[in-house]
Amino acid sequence: MLYAMPDLVNEFSWSRSRDRTFQECRRKYFYHYYGAWGGWEPDAAEGVRALYVLKQLSSRQQWAGKIVHEAVEWALRALAEGRELPEGWLVDETVKRMRRDWKGSRDKRYWQSPKTSALFEHEYGIPVKPEDWQALRDHVVRCLRNFYRLELLQEIRRAPREQWVLIEEIRAFDFEGTAIYAAPDFAYWTDAGRLALVDWKTGAPDPDAIALQLGCYALYAREVLRVPPDRVDLLEVNLRERTVQSI
Repeated sequence: MLYAMPDLVNEFSWSRSRDRTFQECRRKYFYHYYGAWGGWEPDAAEGVRALYVLKQLSSRQQWAGKIVHEAVEWALRALAEGRELPEGWLVDETVKRMRRDWKGSRDKRYWQSPKTSALFEHEYGIPVKPEDWQALRDHVVRCLRNFYRLELLQEIRRAPREQWVLIEEIRAFDFEGTAIYAAPDFAYWTDAGRLALVDWKTGAPDPDAIALQLGCYALYAREVLRVPPDRVDLLEVNLRERTVQSI
């Protein structure tokens, strides 16, 4: 039996990224979350499609961070299935993906396929030296190699899979009548009986942003996972520096 997918509804909600956009520019906020709505549809109006494509643009640094996050998620999901992705293989596959994404963005394929990689630098013709692109690749490789060398990863590997709680799972919970969206990168129960919520970072630390984001994760644990804050450890893991900080 076939079931019809329910129509997507653009309801008001709060997230750290939405709040940051609103504080930066209210016009940008409107275009990003309302004007662009439905721009992914094949029959979208030209202006709506343009807004949707432009909202998908990311800087090369944001793109690199997304690539690392998705590679780490890939590795963890393989572990959850009882498989191990070798470090060298994952690094090679990730670099190949970067090359495919870069070429697609350079050729502006995102105007035909708006959910594919779209870089700000390509859309606006911002010159970037070849060595700067190479440095970005090296940054991604460094983050992935550091991931494999984390003591935290060894602890995660040793944890029985029934102690794993989530991998990149976005959920919403109600806070004073507003839907709050949060998506911890990883969560598992430690041997000490504590819930560890893990957030992967790839760039320079921003203490204010980290405190807000991990505070939202604590609310997520309480409201979605039904775990009180005094049983939660919030871990900020900087893969560029290979450091783990408990907040």
